[in-house]
Amino acid sequence: MQLKSFLLILLVYLTGMDATAQSHVRLGARASVGSIIAHSSDLQAISQSKPYGISGSMQWMKTSRKNWEACNCFHYLGLEAYYYNFNYPSVLGAASGIAGTFEPLIWKSESWVVSLRTGIGFSYLGKVHDPVNNPSNIFFSSPLSFLLFVAPAVEYQFSDDWSGSFSLNYNHISNGGQKQPNKGMNFPMLELGIFRYLSRDELPRYEKIPVDSPWQFLTEAAFTTKNDGGMGRKPVLMLATEVYRSLGAINALGAGVDWTKDFSLHPSRSFRSAMTLAPFLSHHFTLGRIDFSQWMAYYLYKPKGQVDHTFYQRYILRYRLWDQFAAGIGLKAHGHVAENIDFRLAWYW
Repeated sequence: MQLKSFLLILLVYLTGMDATAQSHVRLGARASVGSIIAHSSDLQAISQSKPYGISGSMQWMKTSRKNWEACNCFHYLGLEAYYYNFNYPSVLGAASGIAGTFEPLIWKSESWVVSLRTGIGFSYLGKVHDPVNNPSNIFFSSPLSFLLFVAPAVEYQFSDDWSGSFSLNYNHISNGGQKQPNKGMNFPMLELGIFRYLSRDELPRYEKIPVDSPWQFLTEAAFTTKNDGGMGRKPVLMLATEVYRSLGAINALGAGVDWTKDFSLHPSRSFRSAMTLAPFLSHHFTLGRIDFSQWMAYYLYKPKGQVDHTFYQRYILRYRLWDQFAAGIGLKAHGHVAENIDFRLAWYW
């Protein structure tokens, strides 16, 4: 519950600050249709339906230089309420909830805009796994889960106050490993939207401040909890160090080492028990103070008989609160299956 409370506070902060001082404010409505990805053989039978959904949003954009420097781009923050029907009422039901959104503008002309909408939020699921009444739904086991999505979008402005959009959404819903089974659902969707602008001004032009050095070094600590198989939740402690180098305006490549002490694996008195050590390669999308990184890690050391996988991924979203200090959240996954969500703090040196 501590993690869920942190995410709620983070979303409220990111989407609620200084809403009255925006030069762009817009309301949106979207409709979508898509499919479910069967990312393992035991999901084939329940992945044949075609989900559909609707959503409504409010977004705002500040155009001051201070806000532009947050990602070296103009961007919308917002709140989005959504409803997705998985078109399989007896097993999968529907999902509804609210998400905080971040949408940077990638390219803009007089009438056209290309953007990348991303979001994270909470999802209430009407149908979840039950060993007696709903055993085949192994996508979800918790009524309250998390939604993450990314949606490249093209928008056309057909009047001063109205515009339309087309986007391709990639959505993921899971409980972040808080309860099993937790295969998690990945469902891409095609989406059409319409926007009504309540206020809209011309965008100023800003120049990006040059970076002193293309190299970045960081040390990061993270914490979460994990179910230990029926005895309750146990802490998971993580420590990583990494170096990466910028390759351009928004891309960087790096490498590092990730150390984890997982007390849900029933450690003995030996220091090495319930411990994993993994070198990793990383890619970073760096947008000003925002950093979205992806790791591919190899289990160099793992407890015998307790970790079945060879590789894992981490997806980390950080925000630099100061020049040398950042806070964020991370998601660990084995393939398409999410294991846990964590809270992390990073120090750049």
